[in-house]
Amino acid sequence: MSACGKCGNLLVFIFLFFHLGDAWLQPACLLTAQPSRQQRKNQQLSASIMNNDDFLCFSRREAIFGAVCAASACVTLPSFAEDVVAPEVKPAGQLVSTEKVAALLRAVPTFSIVDERGVPYMVVGEDAKVTCYFFTDYTEAKRILSAARRSADKAIKQAKKDPEQSSEDLTNPWLEARISTVPLDFAATLVSRTMFGGGIRRSGGNYFQVASSQKDIEDALAITGKEDLTEGKVPLFYMEHFEFRNGDTPLYFSWGQLEKAFRKENPGEKLPEVKVSELFAVLLEMVRPDGTDTDLQKLVFVPLPESLTKAKQCQKEGGKASPFVVGERNIIL
Repeated sequence: MSACGKCGNLLVFIFLFFHLGDAWLQPACLLTAQPSRQQRKNQQLSASIMNNDDFLCFSRREAIFGAVCAASACVTLPSFAEDVVAPEVKPAGQLVSTEKVAALLRAVPTFSIVDERGVPYMVVGEDAKVTCYFFTDYTEAKRILSAARRSADKAIKQAKKDPEQSSEDLTNPWLEARISTVPLDFAATLVSRTMFGGGIRRSGGNYFQVASSQKDIEDALAITGKEDLTEGKVPLFYMEHFEFRNGDTPLYFSWGQLEKAFRKENPGEKLPEVKVSELFAVLLEMVRPDGTDTDLQKLVFVPLPESLTKAKQCQKEGGKASPFVVGERNIIL
């Protein structure tokens, strides 16, 4: 990564850590929980799962290995935080207040896989990173959970066929899993605290990623003409000169959602060129102390309509349990 890229990442981290994090996360540091008795009993099962092709697809989500587009994909909005040179941090002069940015993010629900108490499931990938995902699409979170349960069942079935392997205590680690919801500002704070500024050392080795659906990633690739995408980035779809009636410029998490919105507002008109930017790069530009593009003040993030409905459903199903427990984790090897 270039020096400019590191500087850009640092500014994103500083912004989210100091201005978003304190409102959501306690304690400030993430603690590494010791594995439970049931987790130790399931280690043998976990090793079997890692050899299962279905689970390998889940464990690091082939689609997530790049969640966004290349620099050439965007004209008026940035595509990568690495492409932006970050100046000295002077929050007082930024174009968009941190309070407004937090409010914009808070309007977008994300979905994570947790247990009955709200402790997140974290997956150890081939790169040895212990990672928790916050999905922008409920359907994608559900697909991943279903795939994980099927893989675990398959691994247990295979284990029981081995006479030398004790399988009495093996249970599917995903049986008690549920899909929970937290707002995007919460997720973005965790991402920033663990990815930038040495935060990963304080988080016990945990990584967090905001992840788009496989369909949205494929759409971003199709638009940009790229073959691969960078892990941990979130595509945002937009059209130049397409605004809401109040003057706001919408950024969508889905190409289809953007197309539907445009056709509703402009029936019969030819569909303009769809462009792609990136969530964290946009946030960086919004809080730049020397920013001059006042159009950034009109940006709004538009969640999927079904995500709002599913978020309420997740809250209802979760009952009084915490939506997300910070400081504990369920590790799947």
